[in-house]
This record gives sequence, structure tokens and C-alpha cells, in this order.
Amino acid sequence: MSRHMMAHSVLRLFGVPLATLLGAPIAAFSIGAALVVCLPISEKLAFAIGTQSMIPLWVALACALPMCRSGRRAWLWCVLFSLPLLVVLALRAWL
Repeated sequence: MSRHMMAHSVLRLFGVPLATLLGAPIAAFSIGAALVVCLPISEKLAFAIGTQSMIPLWVALACALPMCRSGRRAWLWCVLFSLPLLVVLALRAWL
């Protein structure tokens, strides 16, 4: 088995579980942090909503990501869910 084939099979085997174990909490945290920063309510209430929304999002992603056909798609979903925080931080840095 060539090195390329072995790397491909390892990524295919471990891609989705790694995205589920590592990407889901990062994506959930980024959505919660974006909520804390963006919600136009008091700071304490925004913090409570943002932090309390992370665990249900983490569970939902951990349940949904294993249904992806490949690790690449699972990581793509994690990146797409992390985009709100990146956009918020970029907008806050420029404004």
C-alpha cells in the first residue's frame, strides 16, 4: 500500500470522529461567543444566553456530524458553524 493510499484511508477512517470530537465543541463555542458579543441586551443576560446555548449546540453537532459521508464534509460543517465568530471579530476589528 502506498503512502498516499495509507494517508487517505487513515483520514477517511478518523476524519469524521476527529471532527466530531474536536470540531463540534469548537464550533459550538464560536457560536456561543458570537451570541455573547452580538446580542443587543445587557452584558450579563447575553453572557448567560451565549454560554447556555453552547452545550445544546455541541450535542446537536456531535449527533449530526457522524452522519457525514466523509471527514472533509464534517470539518466543512464545523468551519461553517464557526464562521459567525470570525465575521463578528473581523467586523469589530475594522469598526
